[in-house]
Amino acid sequence: MPKLLIHVPHASTDIPPDAWSEFIIGREAVELEALTSADLHTDLMAQEAWPTAEIIQAQVSRIVVDVERYDDDSLEEMAQVGRGVVYTCDHQMRQIRQTVSRERREELLAKYYRPHWERLRSAAIGAWLVDLHTYPEMPWPIEQRAQGARPEIDIGFSAALTPIAWVDAVTEHFRGHGYEVGHNTPYAGVIDAGAVAAVMIEIRRDVVGNPGSDPRWLRLIAALRSMPRSA
Repeated sequence: MPKLLIHVPHASTDIPPDAWSEFIIGREAVELEALTSADLHTDLMAQEAWPTAEIIQAQVSRIVVDVERYDDDSLEEMAQVGRGVVYTCDHQMRQIRQTVSRERREELLAKYYRPHWERLRSAAIGAWLVDLHTYPEMPWPIEQRAQGARPEIDIGFSAALTPIAWVDAVTEHFRGHGYEVGHNTPYAGVIDAGAVAAVMIEIRRDVVGNPGSDPRWLRLIAALRSMPRSA
C-alpha cells in the first residue's frame, strides 16, 4: 500500500492575536469571514476517512495566510481580487484588511507559510497526496471560473502530477457511490509538493453534512475511506 498524505490547507478558523489589528472590520465580521472562507470539517474528514495517513494542515485561517497560494503575487491570479497569500478582501471582494507592509508580509510568511511547506514537502517524499477541499454550492464574486460546472465532487489534477489511471479510478469510485463527479471544475489542478502523485478532491459543501451521525457525512466518509489510493 503506497504512503498516503492528506493536505488540509483551509480548515482552520484561527486568527492569531497579532493579526487582529490589521483588519478594518469588526471582530465578529472577521470571525464570520474566517468561518465562511474555511473548508470546515476537512480536518475531521481527513482524520475519520484516513486514520492511518499522514495529515498536514494549516495552523491559521486562510484569511491571515493562505498556504495554498503562490508566495509571489505576480504568479497568483487570486492576488488580483485581494486573495493572494495574504488576504485583504473577503469572499465578496470587499476590503477587510489593510495592506500589510513588506516587513509584516515577510514575518507572516516566515511564521506560517514556509514552515508549512517545509513540513508538506518533507512528508510528500514517496507519498501519494490528496489535497482536500470543500467549495460553496453557489459561486462567489472572487471566483475566476464562476461559470463552470459545480459537481458534487470535483477532481482536480494535472497531467504532470496525476496519473490518468488514478483519475479514472477515483472518478468511477465516487460515481459508484452515487456522486456527481466533474474534472477540473470549478477548481482545477493540484499542488506540486514533490509527491509521487497528487490529486485534489473538492467536495461541494451541500453534500458534506454535519460530522457525527448525519447520513450525508457518513456516506461521504465511507466513500473517502474506500477511495483508490493509487493508480
